[in-house]
Amino acid sequence: MSKKPKLSELIADKSREPRTEAPAKPPEPAIPAVDAMQRTNTAIQKTLKFKEIDPGKCRPWAHHNRKRVWLTPDACATLIESIRTEGQQELGLVREVRGEEGIDYEIIFGMRRWYAASQIEGAKFKARVTDADDQECARLMHIENEESENISQFEKALSFEELISAGVFQTQTELADSLRVKKPYISKLLRAARLFEHDAFKVLLEPHTRELSLQKATDLVVMLEDENAQPKVLYKAKQLGKGEGGSLAQILSELKKAAIEQVKPEPQETVHFKYGKRNLLVTTRKPNGKAILSLEPDFQARAGDKAEQILAEAVQTLLAAGEGS
Repeated sequence: MSKKPKLSELIADKSREPRTEAPAKPPEPAIPAVDAMQRTNTAIQKTLKFKEIDPGKCRPWAHHNRKRVWLTPDACATLIESIRTEGQQELGLVREVRGEEGIDYEIIFGMRRWYAASQIEGAKFKARVTDADDQECARLMHIENEESENISQFEKALSFEELISAGVFQTQTELADSLRVKKPYISKLLRAARLFEHDAFKVLLEPHTRELSLQKATDLVVMLEDENAQPKVLYKAKQLGKGEGGSLAQILSELKKAAIEQVKPEPQETVHFKYGKRNLLVTTRKPNGKAILSLEPDFQARAGDKAEQILAEAVQTLLAAGEGS
């Protein structure tokens, strides 16, 4: 059986610019989306000329899945040094942007390479240019992700949710068919992505997107689906989001504790007679069942002829509450 081509082979053309070749890599495993891409007569066949682009003239594609946490000097230190000393070895893919001041291209993939180039004085971002539509760009980005292996499953979940929410794909089925992945896999990822529907969790966990596993994200979604746990974990998430945060492990531990924490019942207090701002007759039922009747010395004088009836009703209320507990 002939070896399936990699993404670089799919988008290459005969007019490739000469460059120093990186050492040969072992054969990559089969990529689910490749067969579908080979059958399209669109993006791959229409790709395109090589460009050396000013990094300042580029921005990420609106539906790109590489979060900003990847794009820091520390996160890209090795790549920055590699490009500085050896040059950019792998091309990115961009699409032309029209009518946007200061921006000529949007980056479909190669975000880290673009960022690294932007950190090197005088460096250009090397890429090929495509005129593919959004669905085709999503397929190409998906294939590149499968080859790079450093996009987490949770990042993919957020990316798939974005593609559907933005209308690039209308349904889960359309997305699954286009990317040549199984629909249950799409459903699993989209459920995890629901975590960021809650602003408190998005603020708290977005800095940890790279390290948050799909299973941990799903566990948090399960907590939020529990009507008893939800208010407690949302409150805890808001508290943690206002602080210094801490490590992901610490955050997850705090949220788990909040979910199972028992809320201490409050005493039930009823005011039966009030004079001005003073409560003259109050009954209290404590969580342990103990009943208390509080009577001020001037209650009878203030209540007058109705004092006996009000008192009897207060006692009856305590007795009824005791029977129902």
